Amino acid sequence: MNSNSNVLGGTLNRTILVVDDDRSTRASALRLLTAHGYTAFEATSESDAVQKAALLTPDVILMDLHLHHGSGLDAARHIKDQRTLAHIPIVALTATPPMWDEKMKLFAAILTKPCPTPQILEAIERVLRP
Repeated sequence: MNSNSNVLGGTLNRTILVVDDDRSTRASALRLLTAHGYTAFEATSESDAVQKAALLTPDVILMDLHLHHGSGLDAARHIKDQRTLAHIPIVALTATPPMWDEKMKLFAAILTKPCPTPQILEAIERVLRP
């Protein structure tokens, strides 16, 4: 797990959980987020994502929808079904953009891979605004 203890704008860092089964994609996201002052943790599967969300209560979850071990959509459902975690915004990342339907309302934003760095940061900042 990676973390960074920088302070941005006089406030403490925000914590982001990055869920992706691809090691390279995960590492890139962790580097990007820590370079921008976020504290970032990683998860590699549906069950890992749900467990770490409960343990860390991150400010945002960046979730790949297609995982080798489970589904990002199912992980999002499990997280949103827990009263103590339901408030956490989840930003979906996917190589194949889904059709918008009821289940997609679980996500605060949906980004298509490969996603440019500014777009990832903008989506995170947008969902963190009060």
